Amino acid sequence: MKDVTPELIRAITPIFMATVGAVIGVTVLVSSNGNDKSAGLGLASTAIAGAAGLAQNSKNETDFSVKKQGDNLQVKAPANHDSD
Repeated sequence: MKDVTPELIRAITPIFMATVGAVIGVTVLVSSNGNDKSAGLGLASTAIAGAAGLAQNSKNETDFSVKKQGDNLQVKAPANHDSD
């Protein structure tokens, strides 16, 4: 069995939530009771929207630039624009 890593969990969770939302949505649409359809579709859309939110890349990767001038290193980062 493949090792479960944090990256694998982050990749599978949105797929799982979207699948659950789709199953709830289809079940609500197929059901014969017309009174509770709005609540069921609201729950399904919430699950799908949550999956979409989790699927977005929220990693804030900063762009570092390192330049060598003689024996000195000059590092530029977004928070440190004027480093000497």
